[in-house]
Amino acid sequence: MNASEAVVEDVRDFKLRGGCVVCGGEMDVRLSPGGCRGYCATCSWISRPLIWQANGEVSVIHPPLALA
Repeated sequence: MNASEAVVEDVRDFKLRGGCVVCGGEMDVRLSPGGCRGYCATCSWISRPLIWQANGEVSVIHPPLALA
């Protein structure tokens, strides 16, 4: 690959209505080859949701990632 060539990543941005598990607000989600990130502008919660497709349905979960 030539150093002057630009690499275009497949990035998708979408809003997930009711996706915030903290306040129930709308969550902005960015899905890229590097992973998935979510942000709620209402309560400022940042998440790393998991998204997968099976049987014609798309599922989104927010697994616990922190230790108390």
